[in-house]
Amino acid sequence: MLAVMSHALLLLYHFVFSFISSISFGIICDVPRKTLVTGGIIGAIGWCGYWEMWSHGHSVFMSSLVCSLLLANIGQICAIKFKNPVTVYFVPGLVPVVPGVTIYDAFRTLLLDDYGNSGKIFLNSFYGAIGLAVGIIIADSIFRVVLKPLLNKRSK
Repeated sequence: MLAVMSHALLLLYHFVFSFISSISFGIICDVPRKTLVTGGIIGAIGWCGYWEMWSHGHSVFMSSLVCSLLLANIGQICAIKFKNPVTVYFVPGLVPVVPGVTIYDAFRTLLLDDYGNSGKIFLNSFYGAIGLAVGIIIADSIFRVVLKPLLNKRSK
């Protein structure tokens, strides 16, 4: 019971700070104020999906793939529902999972002449970036082929 409670608190911790991160980046990028909270929630959901997958032993690629599928699909739905471009939801939502700190760490270890460790870290950040890109492509394709025709039928 205690392990479940501590896991739930840890998940809440990740949700709150990724929400703040997404909103902060949205403010920096000057996205419309009315989309900030929604973009923050999308970013928090995406990060929590990444964190859950990674903490249960899945690879960085699979974790990033699931995260970007969540981000892209929820972003598309919000874009249609609130009649805004998908980028105002997706760009701030993507910030918590972009492998920026990992790339920094890879360069730091490279400069410290730890070439083996640096190569591993570079590869992990590459896998994360590829997972994000593949997830976005898959989600966009699914949306265009499956969901958009259904939404067009409903509106007629």
